[in-house]
Amino acid sequence: MNVLINQLIGTFIINMTRISRRILKENLLLKLHSLFFEIMSQYSSKESFLELIDDILSPTEKIMLTKRVAIIYLLIKGVDYRDIANVLKVSTGTVVLYAAKFYKRDSKIVKMIKTMLKKEKFFNFLEDVFADLSIQPGLKIGDWQRYWNHKRRQQERKILP
Repeated sequence: MNVLINQLIGTFIINMTRISRRILKENLLLKLHSLFFEIMSQYSSKESFLELIDDILSPTEKIMLTKRVAIIYLLIKGVDYRDIANVLKVSTGTVVLYAAKFYKRDSKIVKMIKTMLKKEKFFNFLEDVFADLSIQPGLKIGDWQRYWNHKRRQQERKILP
């Protein structure tokens, strides 16, 4: 059963871990993909999803998946290849590989991350407008603290890639 799960995961994630060289029949592989999808789509919260991931992925596989998503995310944010490689402790070749395979061809994950970033920018804009309208340092007691907290959050958003 472990070999079967490793083969299934290996079909979804390029070069992730070693899997059996024995190739599965296409119709069996499609059924396994359906099973994998059904299991992965059953989570109802972040916590239950993470528990599921803990059950089926090794710590190394989880790190590899996380780094791959982070590479694509940072590429979309416009971070330099060398900076991505240094921060995530991967080779520049790995960053280039994912830039070519996912980022450049506008894959599904790229579209999902871009949508997520658009929402993030919109909510940040709304927070800034609300803060500009409601925070009046010097006029109301406590507004200086809110003002500086808001400015700190704005700076943190600029620093993060």
